[in-house]
Amino acid sequence: MANTIVQGICFRCGRLKSLRWNHTLDRGECRACRAHRSPIETCTGCGRQRRVNARTDDGGAVCVTCYARDHHPEDACDECGMIGPLATRAGGKRPGAANLCGRCYRNPCRVCGVCGRLKRVALKATATSPDVCPTCYQAPVIDCSICGQQALGRRTTNHGRPRCFACQAAQQIDAALTGPDGVIRPELKPVRDALTELERPRSLLTNWHDLASLRLLTSIARGQVDLSHDALDARPQMFSVTYLRAMLVAAGTLPPRDENAARLHRYAADVVAEVSDPEMRGVLTRYARWHVVGRAKTDRHDRIAPNAAARCRGDIDTARAFLDHLSSSGYDLDDCPQDHLDAWITTDRSRRLGFVRWLKRGGYLRHVWLPEPVPAKDPAHDVDPEEQLALVRRLLHEPGSASIEDRAAACLILLYAQPVAKITALITSDIEVRDGETYLRLGSEPVLLIPPLDALVTALPVAKPFGAASRLADSRWLFTGKNAGTHLHPASLLRRMHQLGVTSRASRNTALLHLASTTPPAVFASLIGVSIGTATRWAGLAGASWNRYATLPR
Repeated sequence: MANTIVQGICFRCGRLKSLRWNHTLDRGECRACRAHRSPIETCTGCGRQRRVNARTDDGGAVCVTCYARDHHPEDACDECGMIGPLATRAGGKRPGAANLCGRCYRNPCRVCGVCGRLKRVALKATATSPDVCPTCYQAPVIDCSICGQQALGRRTTNHGRPRCFACQAAQQIDAALTGPDGVIRPELKPVRDALTELERPRSLLTNWHDLASLRLLTSIARGQVDLSHDALDARPQMFSVTYLRAMLVAAGTLPPRDENAARLHRYAADVVAEVSDPEMRGVLTRYARWHVVGRAKTDRHDRIAPNAAARCRGDIDTARAFLDHLSSSGYDLDDCPQDHLDAWITTDRSRRLGFVRWLKRGGYLRHVWLPEPVPAKDPAHDVDPEEQLALVRRLLHEPGSASIEDRAAACLILLYAQPVAKITALITSDIEVRDGETYLRLGSEPVLLIPPLDALVTALPVAKPFGAASRLADSRWLFTGKNAGTHLHPASLLRRMHQLGVTSRASRNTALLHLASTTPPAVFASLIGVSIGTATRWAGLAGASWNRYATLPR
């Protein structure tokens, strides 16, 4: 009996395809597998070494490309007017079919019988099966030949046997992390486990060679890059390096360190190295290392906060700019004229005067005098209290107004005058539940949270880092960052607050004025974490007098 064309499972590749069924052997083979068995010869059409698709009358080999070009009838495309091979012809099976070339033809879109989405059809429906889109056709639910689980995977990856994406990813990870000695380094095993536990292993298979962090991890595993902070510091500080470093620290592979402090030290060293004059370089080194970095303010976790690090970088840049300004004008630190200094200070008085004062205390600029410090101005508050209260009500009572994270953070700014740097550093142990009431520690004494803010705060953390970092996330942070083991960056939260209409500084000023006018300074200072001096100053600005409160009997 002659061979016939049927739909079935190819006995070679295991895929569901159109088969040429061999009734003698009682099995079918798809066209791709038949093509792979064809001999490779020089094509008489293009002259390249290709698999033989057909032969000429004199026995010459013809590849599939040349065969298709020579045997497809050409006609004018109804869409673009070009003359060439047609993909469809008028009068075909599809209603309203037209003469269309391959460039103008669009595959039909129908509802996929697996995922329900309107997509291009990869496998047409039959009497027993629905239309299948390319995504579902390429990733069906299979019985994995390795782990035995039913999961998404490929039918033909494991020597023609089905294999799920999780097992494919595990094998790829093991191959990438195996060192020259044929084993995975013990310190990389926690990272390996985090990668293999991803919820979407297919994304890892797709992006492995495109992600710089994974390529760098492979280089570390193979011994091409040292497994150390110094080796990572020597590379360009892109997000991929930062992401991988955080993942290695969270996994215990690298020792933890204050990343803001480390970056600040590197930044100071780079700026100092750019100064060519030895005397100027020595001055800038002492100022940057001891006065700026050495005195940088740390948070309650004994780490330099991102905003403090940014201020330090600004101070170092200001010092470098002044030294460059002197050198370009032909002066040094001993003969700088008064008018030259005054003109430079005027541009940015508050920041530039700090470095000049340090120079003066160090015995430089002996022939100039410094202007008197300008008294601090009263803080401006340009948010109407009623508008701020209306925004609080909307964030508290309208779930669709923003995410849980953003609603909670905005209310902490609007009600308790909390800076974004302090909000992002909150941890789960700051929340206390006593007698059915929720307290949050913002200062030395916990503050009672009003409903429904208490529900928003206790629902945190919500977000997790993406990728393998999600498996190594530090669960203590209420506002989780993108990198493993880190909290959300204050600048990211500040941008999100601006999108909600919350201006941090102005909104905090309005909240502080309200607290100062309704609560004694000593009380709200301990509740929201400001100094008693700051609380007293705000009480004065609010016009409240609490002198008698201190004398009342307790």
